[in-house]
Amino acid sequence: MAKATVNQRLESNRFSGALAPLNNPNYRLLLLGFAIGQMIMPLQFITQILWVQHFAPADIWLILVALIAACRGLGAFCFGLYGGALADRFNRKHLLIFILVLQMIGTLLIAALMMAGDGGALSFVLFFVMTFLTSGLQSIDAPTRLALLPDVVGPALTPAGMSLNQVAGQVAMPLAMMMTGFLIHQFDFGGAYLISALGLAAAALFILVMPYTPEAGQVTAKKGERYGFSEAVSDIRIGLGFARHHPVILWLIVLLVVMMSFAYPPTASFGPTWVTTVVEVPIRDMGFVVMFWGVGSLAGAVLMARLASFERRGLLIGIGAVLFSMGFLVFVAGHQVWNVVLGNTILGMGMTMTMVSSTILIQHLAPNEVRGRVMSIFQLNMAFAQLMTMPVALLGQWLTLQVLFPWLAVMTLVMVSLILVTQRQIIRSQIPRVEAPV
Repeated sequence: MAKATVNQRLESNRFSGALAPLNNPNYRLLLLGFAIGQMIMPLQFITQILWVQHFAPADIWLILVALIAACRGLGAFCFGLYGGALADRFNRKHLLIFILVLQMIGTLLIAALMMAGDGGALSFVLFFVMTFLTSGLQSIDAPTRLALLPDVVGPALTPAGMSLNQVAGQVAMPLAMMMTGFLIHQFDFGGAYLISALGLAAAALFILVMPYTPEAGQVTAKKGERYGFSEAVSDIRIGLGFARHHPVILWLIVLLVVMMSFAYPPTASFGPTWVTTVVEVPIRDMGFVVMFWGVGSLAGAVLMARLASFERRGLLIGIGAVLFSMGFLVFVAGHQVWNVVLGNTILGMGMTMTMVSSTILIQHLAPNEVRGRVMSIFQLNMAFAQLMTMPVALLGQWLTLQVLFPWLAVMTLVMVSLILVTQRQIIRSQIPRVEAPV
């Protein structure tokens, strides 16, 4: 019996160091769901862009492509803070399952619209409305999932857990990007989009079988207790107040909003458009080019996993932000395939370093009772990035993308550098070394 107990203990702790969170079966389920989500996002986004690009009138196609990201950003902006309040008030596991089911329903409706739609005005209206709603659901999913992770693995293993999340996600993402063009070619737009609904169902199943009890520090709503608009607004105000009065969190959010608002629309929202129209890569081969963002992200995620115990997270944030800005410059420096491949690789690596280290730092700085709300504020950088797609499209329609994007690349590097130089508390930020429980 004693020998069996020792063997069980050795088996349960067969991973150590950066892989230690994998000893936790609940974390493994959370990790699988996250990886599936990372596959779904590029598949859906690229399919949406190419569907609109295919059916839109020639004189306004760029504006309509931008409207996809604008609807996504508006959905995230409208629902994001509310999602953080829900994540702090309700059982995070139950909330996540509910949101995943609603996302799956929305995905099925969009897939059906793509199959039946003919590119008419009504099809576009319904498409953009559904895009707004499903993006709002995703903005509730993200802070809930991020707030749940420290509950599952504990504070000591949170950096390693976040890094492993990114490794798994970035293994999945380039595969999804590579396969997107092939899936559209084989199954058309609606069929490719329909496949993502299966992924959402699998992600919901993984969360469903995961045991979870909220921590004592999380003040959850009691059964039958009213939680309406006024209560949500009050909770959101508390989260905003905490972030506003914390100099590191405040300026870290400002840094990410600036970085993403100017660089994300050209390189991600219009990335497939740039590749297929300016660089003139066929849709069938487009996935093999844009997948290098995922390759760079994977390299960054592996590096973050190796540095899971590294305390100077602010330094990694600064390096990642500058690297991301430099990747933007390379991406638009020429109209050759190698510019996109190399630029996407640097962009992916820089973004992963910045986002992983920022998330780890904020999870450390924000106490559990407001963690969901602070993470939802942090996630607003993506909402602003997607909302900025419309102004970029309007300017691009006037100046052309070839003229506008290089100027945006230079502005991004200058503004990121200025924030890092003037707000040195970001670079100096550290997380304490916490020993993992044996």
